[in-house]
Amino acid sequence: MEDQLLFVVEHAFQISGRGCVLAPGLSTEPGGPTVRVGSRIRLVTPEGESFDTLVRGLEMLNYGARRPEKITIPILVSAGVTKERVPPGTKVFITAAASTATNDA
Repeated sequence: MEDQLLFVVEHAFQISGRGCVLAPGLSTEPGGPTVRVGSRIRLVTPEGESFDTLVRGLEMLNYGARRPEKITIPILVSAGVTKERVPPGTKVFITAAASTATNDA
């Protein structure tokens, strides 16, 4: 089984005291992969750099009056990842090992 694309980063935010949050984030549509806190993900930048990290949290955004057509859940990544390492266009994959372990549980 190969890695499964979760989303393409449009924005990365560095939140003081929390870390780096990647948006738009996980789809809320049924049928997608199960992603939990602790799931292993792989980030592949537009320049081809690839590195693994963990989902440290699931975040919520306040859209105010401009609620988007498609609701997503941004993710907080491991402490060592900064927004400078994750430019727009970075692809976020759930790793095959994480996907198998998560779905078997």
